[in-house]
Amino acid sequence: MGLNALRQAVEKISCMGGVLSGADREYVVQFAFQTGDTELTQKLLDELSQPEADRETVYSRFNTMTDFKPDWIRSIENLLVSIEMYRIQEEKAVRTLAEILSAFGMGLSEQEVKALTPEKIRDQAAGLKNGKEGGQHHGGRDTGSGADHTCSL
Repeated sequence: MGLNALRQAVEKISCMGGVLSGADREYVVQFAFQTGDTELTQKLLDELSQPEADRETVYSRFNTMTDFKPDWIRSIENLLVSIEMYRIQEEKAVRTLAEILSAFGMGLSEQEVKALTPEKIRDQAAGLKNGKEGGQHHGGRDTGSGADHTCSL
C-alpha cells in the first residue's frame, strides 16, 4: 500500500484541473494506493490525460499490474467476509447460550441449541424457573443481577 504514492497522485490530479473524469481520478487514486509505485502512477496519469486515450484499454493494461477486481467481485468478497464474521459470532453466541443453560440445569449441547427454536428454549427455561422457586437452585436469593450465580460471561 502506498500512502506516499496516494498523496502524490492526489496532488498531481488537483494540479491537472478538470482534465480527468471523476472515474479516472478514482481509478488513479486506487491504483496509486494499491501499487505504491509513483512512476507507474505518473504513467497512468499521463495516458489518461490524453484526450484520444481509450480508457478501457488503459484500465485493462494497468489492471494487470494490480490485479484489480471489478466492483461486483469486490462486493461479493465483502459479503462473504461479512457472512463468515456473522457465522463466527453465531457460534460464539450458541456456545455461550449452551453454557448458560447448562449452568442452570437445562444441559443442552450446542447442536441441540441450534436445533431448537428460540421459543422452545424460552419455554424450557420457563419450566425450569417455575420448577424452582426464587433462585433456590443454587442456595441463594436470585436478585436478577446475575452476580448470584457461578456462570460468567
